Amino acid sequence: MSMGAGPVSERETLDRIARGLRLVTAPLPHLAGLAAAVRVNIDERVPTMGVFASGRLVVNPAFVARLKQNELVFVLAHELLHLALRTHDRAKGSGQLEFNYAHDYIINDILRVELGFPVIPAGGLDMPGAREKSAEQIVLEMRRNADLMPSKSSVFEGQPVTLRGVVGPAGGSGPPPDRQQAGDVLDDKTERDLFPEEVAEQDRRLKEMAAAAEKALALARAMGAMNGRGTAGAMQHQAVSALRGLYRTPWEAILQKWLESVAPGERTFTRPSRRGADRSDIVLPGRKRESWRLNVVLDTSGSMGDVIPRVLGAVADFCDAVAVEEVRLVQCDTEVTSDELIEPAQLADFQVSGYGGSDLTPAMLALADDPLVTACLVVTDGDIQYPPQEMPYSVLWVLPPSGASGFRPPYGHVVTMQGTD
Repeated sequence: MSMGAGPVSERETLDRIARGLRLVTAPLPHLAGLAAAVRVNIDERVPTMGVFASGRLVVNPAFVARLKQNELVFVLAHELLHLALRTHDRAKGSGQLEFNYAHDYIINDILRVELGFPVIPAGGLDMPGAREKSAEQIVLEMRRNADLMPSKSSVFEGQPVTLRGVVGPAGGSGPPPDRQQAGDVLDDKTERDLFPEEVAEQDRRLKEMAAAAEKALALARAMGAMNGRGTAGAMQHQAVSALRGLYRTPWEAILQKWLESVAPGERTFTRPSRRGADRSDIVLPGRKRESWRLNVVLDTSGSMGDVIPRVLGAVADFCDAVAVEEVRLVQCDTEVTSDELIEPAQLADFQVSGYGGSDLTPAMLALADDPLVTACLVVTDGDIQYPPQEMPYSVLWVLPPSGASGFRPPYGHVVTMQGTD
């Protein structure tokens, strides 16, 4: 590892960083566990600062030297929030750099308010209002406007460029070679390459940091109103939004398979259209649609509060892959409390109403009356009432780990979510 400008300079840098990490926890106490868990490496191979999912924080000593102490606190808080919001995990399966940038915009906007900075330090990425959006929403904006959207050539101390100059051409193979080090969310392979002698330790710490991040998320949600400055909603929203990428378990594979199986394909007589149900002399084929609507029924009884964000997050992750254009979300306890159409990206912070009893019959019958409904995802704890007769659409029942073990509906498929262990 390339070291700084001598032992004294390195010691001073490490001392400044340690002091900065302590200062982070005053305004952002939910990050205290992560601040104590990160390991700092002085390393000139990184242009500014970056963090691995294992909690290894790599810093360029010259970059740290250029920062005032309050600016250093901001940048350190920024890196800790990448760990808390699980940027590394959530970026998998998409363009890592563009997701890195999306979270940078969100994190910097959160810290601008939380730490009282009028200008983002170190030339950091800036998008006012980003804290009120999900990362997925920002990624979509970035993809639509990449040729016009002003950005920076790197996360910190970057030069003004259009976003396309950072993420590369649309549909291309990724960022150009001179932008490979633009991000500060560093992947596992890079850590193995830079620190090959610590691979076993890296694997162990990945699990430890995942647990620390989950605790930080829980604290962020619990302490959302701690400062009363109107920022609680944004911090809590991002904590809930991060749950979308926190759980990658077998039940999600089943969910994805079901979504793919019910996605409309070519026009076919295999499943006759219900529009001709009153005719005995003719059978109408189903309709072909390039994009489609997904129907979701939410059991909003009191036991479902912690489960719904996880399921909606998983659904949102797969909507793009199966061309879901909009989601019809029907909330029900003993009656329909909400029935509305939303974009898949809005699932990240959808406001749930209800939390009363558990009779999904009104919601499921309402969908049965709609001839366009061919499939429905029902999120429930299983301790419910539902229509005894088979519905005229495909049903997938999703239950939490603590769901009713004896739930055996006479139709549809049942999948039980795993825990987080």
